[in-house]
Amino acid sequence: MTHVTTAIATPPANPPVAPARPAARTKMLLEAPIFSTLLRLSAPNVLNLLALAGMITFDALFLGRLGADALAGVSLAFPFVMLMQHSVNGGMGGGVSSAIARALGAGRRDRADALVHHAFVLALALAALFSATMLLGAPVLFRWMGGRGEMLSAALAYSNATFSGAISMCMLNLLGNAVRGTGNMTLLALSSSAACSGTFSSRPC
Repeated sequence: MTHVTTAIATPPANPPVAPARPAARTKMLLEAPIFSTLLRLSAPNVLNLLALAGMITFDALFLGRLGADALAGVSLAFPFVMLMQHSVNGGMGGGVSSAIARALGAGRRDRADALVHHAFVLALALAALFSATMLLGAPVLFRWMGGRGEMLSAALAYSNATFSGAISMCMLNLLGNAVRGTGNMTLLALSSSAACSGTFSSRPC
């Protein structure tokens, strides 16, 4: 009888743990109305895309006023500009945002900080690679693609200006994707919009 009483009075070795309360953002995703939640979450990304689309459109309008040679020259260099941008943003940047999001989701803040440091170094390396390749090889490459005369001069002017500042594009995209991995799309949208606004103001009317 004593043995039975002791067994009943002894607390269990592993008492049940109360489930953690979800964070406010997690609760919003689980319980808020779907349509308004989607609008709220997508608004910063839409703003970012509108800023980039506006910059590209404004560049096209500006180049159209410079004449056919300028348009033809830029058409030689532009594919390589897009190659750099998509390599840094979509290729490398997607991996950066994914890795940082996974590290933060696992509660490993130290690993996320290390990933941001490596993203910074990667941006430097990619900028140096694209700058050195295009600044040295563009004259030969554009001539091989058919560039001659004023068209070649315009292509080299556009390419040299762009790839001399490749570090800014690489940093903006890779570190922007690091911010994206934290879930703070508002900061990324505002910084991209500010960068695009600077591009608008640097163009003469």
